[in-house]
Amino acid sequence: MNRTDHVSAPQTVDPGQPHRSSEHKDRLSSVDEIDITCGKSAGLDEEAAALGAEQWVSAREIAVQLREKAADLREREIQAAGDLQAASDEHVLMLQQANTRLVVATLEAQQLAERLAAAQVQLESAKCLAEKSNLAKSEFLSSMSHELRTPLNAILGFAQLIESGSPTLTPTQNANIAQILQAGWHLLNLVNQILDLAVIEAGKLPVSREPVLLIDVIPECLALVESKAKKHSIHVTLMPFDNSWFVMADPTRVKQVLINLLTNAIKYNREHGTVEVKCTAISPERIRISIRDSGVGLSSEKLKHLFEPFNRLGQEAGTEEGTGIGLVVSKQLVELMGGAIGVQSTVGVGSEFWIELMRELGS
Repeated sequence: MNRTDHVSAPQTVDPGQPHRSSEHKDRLSSVDEIDITCGKSAGLDEEAAALGAEQWVSAREIAVQLREKAADLREREIQAAGDLQAASDEHVLMLQQANTRLVVATLEAQQLAERLAAAQVQLESAKCLAEKSNLAKSEFLSSMSHELRTPLNAILGFAQLIESGSPTLTPTQNANIAQILQAGWHLLNLVNQILDLAVIEAGKLPVSREPVLLIDVIPECLALVESKAKKHSIHVTLMPFDNSWFVMADPTRVKQVLINLLTNAIKYNREHGTVEVKCTAISPERIRISIRDSGVGLSSEKLKHLFEPFNRLGQEAGTEEGTGIGLVVSKQLVELMGGAIGVQSTVGVGSEFWIELMRELGS
């Protein structure tokens, strides 16, 4: 074969056709651009996918956290509801217990009220009975005035006749008569005070109110206790006062009260002690008569029981005679005359008893 057989014929270029070489180049360029664009798109998709996966994971974690928080909140709510229910149950139980105690207390109060009412009825019955008994006692003692005083007066009268009669008594007989007289006068004084108290409590003691001149009454009372004061070596002093003062009172009862207070001031004084009597106008309507002694005085505890009947404040074992009702009678007599009585005392210094009476207008 000739070498020329294998030689291709030269190609003739068509001027009207584009050059293939440039077309190929253009086509390659386009393909490269497409590949680059696809590459970029694929990269973006990968980034977007990666970003979406991260966001999904983050969202899922957030959702898990939210569910955990919601579950925790739910547990707390359940716990709180349980605690609230327990507290509510405890409160209900406490209310039930309180209601039970209230019911029991109400029943006890009703029972106590019933017992109190029954006790009140018994007290009223006992009080009524005591008042009736006291009234009967007072009426009995009041009616016994003549029967008690008559024999005592006879005893005293005969004793005085024997003492002053003839023949002259021996010293022993004089001593015996003196004891009879002393006991008789003491017993008569006791009977008089008891009867006065009974008559006062029965409301049957007549008390008048008339002008009484103090300058006449007080010295008379002092004269009646003078011998007793000398016997006890007590110096009695009457302080000066207006001689024109009158009080509205019962003359006999004023003397009775003053003699009782003076006698006590002398009896319960110390040896060689003093008694001071003073009158003072404490207001235009009232005059005070005070009797001050230098005795041992009274404690505050004894002062509380001073005006109790038959209470001699520990003097029962003493040598001085007494009944324990003199001050009680004096208090009631003063009050019946529209006045007042009181005392001030200091232990170791002495006591001051006083009475206040209405002043007579114009005096």
